[in-house]
Amino acid sequence: MSEPDDDIAIAARTRIESRNRERERRAARRSRRDSILLWLCAPLLFPAAGAAAATAVIEEKPSAEVPLFVAALLVPMALTLLLARRRGWFERIVWPLITLAAELALMFWVGLVLLEYGPG
Repeated sequence: MSEPDDDIAIAARTRIESRNRERERRAARRSRRDSILLWLCAPLLFPAAGAAAATAVIEEKPSAEVPLFVAALLVPMALTLLLARRRGWFERIVWPLITLAAELALMFWVGLVLLEYGPG
């Protein structure tokens, strides 16, 4: 190979390595962003919104709005599953369950303690 061919090959290799480094940086940034969103939304924001919606449905007509009540519980779980889609299979199962548990805990706490729905 002559010297110009070597220069072209080195330039091509340099561009490929540069693109690979940039691709890895973007992947790391996306992974970090997804992780932060998952940790904020799954145990905090989604359950709070779902619990508020479920409590509002129960407050209106407890027996007539079963599909809305179920949707208020399942939509936050589905959103959590969407955020956890790039995780391993175990996390894709556990994160929606964490969301449901937090949602039920908030719903019962708000309903029984703050709104005094329980016996008494």
